[in-house]
Amino acid sequence: MTELAPLTLPAADDYLDWVSSTSEASLDRARTLVAELKADPPASALATLQRWNEVVLAIGNAAARGELFSEVHPDAGVRDAAEKAALAAQQLATELGLDTELYALFAAVDPAGLDPEASRLLEKTLRDFRRSGVAADEPTRARVKEIRDRLTVLGQTFARTIREGTRSIKVRPEQLEGLPADWVEAHPPGEDGLVTVTTDYPDAIPFRTFARDADARRELVVAQLTIGYPDNVEVLREIFGLRAELATLLGYDNWPDFDAEVKMIGKGDAIGAFIDKIADAALEPARRDVDILLARLRQDRPDATHVESSDSGYYAEVHRREELDVDAQQVRTYFDFGKVRAGLLDVTGRLFGLTYSPADVPVWHEAVRAYDVSRTDDGAPLGRIYLDLHPREGKFKHAAQFTLTNGVAGRQVP
Repeated sequence: MTELAPLTLPAADDYLDWVSSTSEASLDRARTLVAELKADPPASALATLQRWNEVVLAIGNAAARGELFSEVHPDAGVRDAAEKAALAAQQLATELGLDTELYALFAAVDPAGLDPEASRLLEKTLRDFRRSGVAADEPTRARVKEIRDRLTVLGQTFARTIREGTRSIKVRPEQLEGLPADWVEAHPPGEDGLVTVTTDYPDAIPFRTFARDADARRELVVAQLTIGYPDNVEVLREIFGLRAELATLLGYDNWPDFDAEVKMIGKGDAIGAFIDKIADAALEPARRDVDILLARLRQDRPDATHVESSDSGYYAEVHRREELDVDAQQVRTYFDFGKVRAGLLDVTGRLFGLTYSPADVPVWHEAVRAYDVSRTDDGAPLGRIYLDLHPREGKFKHAAQFTLTNGVAGRQVP
């Protein structure tokens, strides 16, 4: 049997066409498969589920590529095309979830003879159809589709506003006192004599941890906490309103009940109860920590009555350095980026029996590193990963894992 190979990405100049064409091809395949399924339903339950799985796989491939490259590609045009691809995939998924003919086909499937895994798939498929609103009347189905399509657009808008909303402050060179020398060297003053500090983590975390100027720290924290403001306020209001309407249309009391039904938490009211339980357990330890920070803060500002978020990271570091003899600026010298990345691969490789081999393949940015993953004991290939670990303009900048290709045994490599 021919060994499956990971998906090969295009050359740097070909992404715009590649994202659009491959996504369209995947969605066209999904539509063709659905038409064939409805025109000539398989005789067996298992064959019906296998055909449907092909549909889900095709839509999933289009959605994954769209979602990934809308968040990480350096070219705004490619990001826009990827957003459109992800939107088209979600719209098709919504359309199929409301297809009464498809639902009737699956509702008529006889589960007799299915193994436990296939029986579970049929059960979940029927559940997802019902949660899509397929059993509602035509006007309700139309409104459900309208809401879901709008929610997808709003979700993309919200994410784009955050992703492209990096902010910055300007400070005088003397306000960098306390920061590591290499950080200061990497941030020279501009023509105006001021230093620009962005809300990106490599700027913000060291600044909030080491900068001694409280006013500058506070200004940066405010900039961080207001990324997306005020643009996303109305976006969120519309999202909340549409989610509530959708849940009601589908027969639920509220969105938390609808959303939690298919998650580990199970019920909407369990969400608040769980948060309260965790908060109650953490309250006293948190108070003890705050008291420590406030006591140290008062050595510098005797009239302080509380610890602001812009003070917490700085005074936690001061406490560790003065009371515990742990200096992060000394510790960080042992954690060169290249060594940390190599250590991450080494540790996870030993934990899970994996080998990571650098792959000389096309990537979407020069900072990205690709690795082929195989089992250490027998060398069996398992897939490919890409590490894109540095912030840049227009990129999603928080910790995240995105799927490029879903792994399917015997079909496609993740």
